[in-house]
Order: sequence, then structure tokens, then C-alpha cells
Amino acid sequence: MDSTALTTIATTLSGLLGGAYGGFRVGKSSTLQDATNSTQIAADTVEMLQAQIDHLEEVKDEQLQVNADLRARVGVLEELVTQRAAVGEVHDDVKAMSVVVNKIASKVGA
Repeated sequence: MDSTALTTIATTLSGLLGGAYGGFRVGKSSTLQDATNSTQIAADTVEMLQAQIDHLEEVKDEQLQVNADLRARVGVLEELVTQRAAVGEVHDDVKAMSVVVNKIASKVGA
């Protein structure tokens, strides 16, 4: 074997070994970077979900306040309806009494 063949074999072997080692390092760092990216994605997802939960809790609290206000208004309206019905009954009684008073007045001659 001459020196050119030995140089070619040595160059080829060193290229293969260097490529394998470089590929191993890139693969290892890529795996590490993928793991880091996955961890970052998971952390971002958790933060996003927590923000959505916080927003939904705020909306729920607002809805509870609105419901409480509406219940108070319904209570007031029910009371007004009840009072109006009572006033209507009194009005009917007054009209009946007015008829009786008018009949008595006509009999008495007033």
C-alpha cells in the first residue's frame, strides 16, 4: 500500500468517526433541546390554563353578583305586586261602600 491509499483510508475513517461523533452530539443536544422545549411548552400551557381558570372564576363571581341583584329586584317586584293587589281590594271595598253610602244618602234625602 502506498501513502495515498493510507491517507485516503485515514481521511475516510476520520470523516466517519467525526461524523458519527458530531451526529451523536447534535442528536444529544437536539434531544436536550426538545426536552427543554417540551418543558417550556408544558409551562406555557399551565400558565395559559391558569389564566383561563382565573378569568372564568372572575366571570362566575360577576354572574353570582348579577344573580343576587336580580333576586333582590324580583323580591321588590313581588312585594309591589302584592301591595297593588291589596290596594285593588281596598279600592273595591271603597267602591262598594260608596254605593251603600249613596243609597243611604238617597233614602235620607241628602
